[in-house]
Amino acid sequence: MRQRLRAATAPLHDRLDDAMGALPVGDDSSFARFLTIQYASRRYLDAGFSDYRPVQIGAPPSQLDLIARDLEVLGGAPAQIAGGASFESTAAALGAAWVLAGSSMGNRAMLAQRRKLGLGHADAFLADPRMPDYFQSLLPLLAGDFDTLEQDRMIDGATLAFTTFLDVLARTELKEAA
Repeated sequence: MRQRLRAATAPLHDRLDDAMGALPVGDDSSFARFLTIQYASRRYLDAGFSDYRPVQIGAPPSQLDLIARDLEVLGGAPAQIAGGASFESTAAALGAAWVLAGSSMGNRAMLAQRRKLGLGHADAFLADPRMPDYFQSLLPLLAGDFDTLEQDRMIDGATLAFTTFLDVLARTELKEAA
């Protein structure tokens, strides 16, 4: 299932990686923008886990408090978008959880880059071990047997997660241009 999720969401994942990768991690202003996007997107997605969550492991750990703390260190404030995600099933929640948890791998790389540059402040979110641990617990679940409907719903959940981040990113770009 992991390969199917990857293949189905590759264009969205690539767009998000390209856009977020353009934010220099060594610049606190750009890093604050990254954290603002993370906060708004994760707050929206976290709301969806209140109705449906992956049955076997529960919802991914919320990291909103850590992101808010890092933004405060950088002189920023959390941004919010109205509403919250609505997952159609536990399978959709699992797909969204895969996206959130998988992003922790990139966060670890970003943490290493920032520390290499001597930027050891505002790193509570990037250094949080809970999401990589959750991701390691999630991976074996994706090796299970899922019927076609469950697979499609997982893809829907993953797609919702990626499009949420892309939408928030676009909204912040529009605000900066105004």
